[in-house]
Amino acid sequence: MPEPTQAVEPVRLPPAARPTAGPHSRRWLINSIFALAVLVGVFASLAVWVNRQVLNTDAWTNTSAQLLPDPKIEATIGNLLVNELFSKVDVAAELRSVLPSQVSGLASPATAGLRTLAIQLAPTVLSTATVQSAWRSANRAAQQELLQILNGGSKTVSTTNGVVALQLHPLLVQLATQLGLQEQLAGAQSSLNGATGKTARSTVQSSLGVALPPLSGNIVILRSSQLKTAQNIAKAIRGLAVVLPLATLLLLLLAMRMAAGWRRVALRTIGLCLVAMGVIVVLARTLIGNAVVNSLVKVPSDKPAAHQAFAIGTSLLYDTAIALITYGAVIVLAALLAGPTRPARALRRALAPAVREYPQYVYAAVGLTLLLIVVWGPFPSTRQPIPVLGIAIVFALGVQALRRMTAREFPDATLADSTSSIRGWLSLRGRSAMAAVSQARASAADGSGPDTRIGDLERLAALHDHGALTDEEFLAQKAILLSRGR
Repeated sequence: MPEPTQAVEPVRLPPAARPTAGPHSRRWLINSIFALAVLVGVFASLAVWVNRQVLNTDAWTNTSAQLLPDPKIEATIGNLLVNELFSKVDVAAELRSVLPSQVSGLASPATAGLRTLAIQLAPTVLSTATVQSAWRSANRAAQQELLQILNGGSKTVSTTNGVVALQLHPLLVQLATQLGLQEQLAGAQSSLNGATGKTARSTVQSSLGVALPPLSGNIVILRSSQLKTAQNIAKAIRGLAVVLPLATLLLLLLAMRMAAGWRRVALRTIGLCLVAMGVIVVLARTLIGNAVVNSLVKVPSDKPAAHQAFAIGTSLLYDTAIALITYGAVIVLAALLAGPTRPARALRRALAPAVREYPQYVYAAVGLTLLLIVVWGPFPSTRQPIPVLGIAIVFALGVQALRRMTAREFPDATLADSTSSIRGWLSLRGRSAMAAVSQARASAADGSGPDTRIGDLERLAALHDHGALTDEEFLAQKAILLSRGR
């Protein structure tokens, strides 16, 4: 009978001999972290924009001050005020009351002419300093009231059965004054605020279920039915504006830390991630703007002004996106400078003596560059102390990394070598390696003497020294020249 087989116990490898995740799976994990960082970074940009621009009174007032001077917005608000004025004041009746009975029929054409004049006069009125100041005050008051409500209300602002409205009544009074209708507007407003007006508003509200404002020229920003949702969103955004940027930074640093052995590539990927964040934010801003305008504005003639208002209102978001793209491009260029390409090596060789022998001048040049950027202030981050300090630290670390790399690669490089390298690049500009090789072949085919062959070899060596030829290309062409000369 065959002997019973015994179960073979599996061999257990010691911990050091157990297989680990391969490089492909590790890179896949790191790239996944980079992708997650891009996604989180996009939402971080949106949260920071809402917190700094929409929920900040000074920032919103400064931004809204740019709305009224815009020609498209100015024309739309002017038309709104003219329509509001002529709906509140019966201009034709006022004219008939002062015109002789023989020409009272001209009241309607005169009203139409006066309306046309008002439309033409409205932009001029809106561009005056008085109206601009009233506009800023109205926006500041509305934004402060909005923040009070989002924060839970106060003794003077109720969070129930109310609205947050932008008061355009001062602008309407200015326009009526220019047209000589201020008394008529005041009378109409008094009637609306009196017992008759209250009765009329009560009848309309009970029959149609809508709320009519007691003052003219109001733009409702927020209604009481929307308050709870708005308050929850505001509280969440204030927290996310801090958490999401920090999470994005930690994800990028984690991916960089895990990329042992190819951190230069990881650094370049970080730059590409920042560029991707900026591009996505720009595209999202465009798509969201189109969706918001199309959903809220039904009159086609008002859409250009609405698009312009959205563009001005999201200017900080756009600046943030452009800053991300710029910072990402700088990081990519820094990674390329640290790469193994011939131009990168030639540039590092040219910089090696300066960063080794005169580091104080290098740091001074970098500091002057940073100072010029701060004075210029192209982005919001370059006008704030903490981001500027972070940029300065990154610049200093970059110079230090360049010093270590050039000291390791070109320990014997001198300023004379750098000058010679720069002159060589300038003299060889516009000349290709193939053109030099063709000249060498032609000289060899002519049966030229040894001196010509030596000159060709010297030119070929110069091309090799300045990075125009690789080692393999140099050896191959050198062999061709030597074989032709035999």
